[in-house]
Amino acid sequence: MTALDDATFLAGAPERWRVLAALRDASAAPAALADTVDASHRTVQRHLAAFDDRGWVEKRDGAYHLTTTGRVVARTHADYLEDLRRIDRLEAFYAALPADAAALDPDWLDDATVRTATREDPQGPVGFYVDRVRALDTDRVRMLSPVLSRLYHDAHARLAADGTHTELVLPTEAVERARDENPLEFRAVLGLGVLDLYRTPVDVAVGVTLADDRVLLCAYDDDGQLVACVDSTDDRVRDWATDRYDRHRDSGERVHPHHA
Repeated sequence: MTALDDATFLAGAPERWRVLAALRDASAAPAALADTVDASHRTVQRHLAAFDDRGWVEKRDGAYHLTTTGRVVARTHADYLEDLRRIDRLEAFYAALPADAAALDPDWLDDATVRTATREDPQGPVGFYVDRVRALDTDRVRMLSPVLSRLYHDAHARLAADGTHTELVLPTEAVERARDENPLEFRAVLGLGVLDLYRTPVDVAVGVTLADDRVLLCAYDDDGQLVACVDSTDDRVRDWATDRYDRHRDSGERVHPHHA
């Protein structure tokens, strides 16, 4: 039997995994297992026979025990199911990310808080982001974004008023659009000394906001609407986001007030 055969076998009937998981907790006789997994005695016996054929169980003193192989299979399958649960929780976030963001391991986001847009609350991620930014207590914020939105303006303006310095990296077209729409305001903001603006020719597909102890990750749809926001304090997420931010900033150039 191949690994694919075993994977197909376990996925083919929910009771098989429940029996294997029950044996992982404790050895048991068929009758007790039938009660535990809510299946008929005949069904459990059939699954146990198939496990025995694969070398996953052995029978001693009327009870079935997992072999070493069986324990490894049970643990591996449990990890696989847990990974799928993580991905399901983050599905809206990952669905909006580019292919090169696959290196962001769902395992790193176990303790993260996630807010996604819903039909009932399409602006939920925006409100979530603004609330998280307003709660920051930091001297510096580094921000990478595909868009420049006034929805975030008040929250970041409040940080600036409290003495927080911001580094902002935007795509070149977003910088030009903001400058063309309101050149006086654009030049004035840059002249205040609270913002270092960089423009990058590289496509920005994931929003990143880095503070001292946390990172906010933002996923956008094709229209530039925020559809999911993740708040994490995991060092691995922070390292991933920092690397992404640095690469985009280093690919671009600083926008100075007298050039605006």
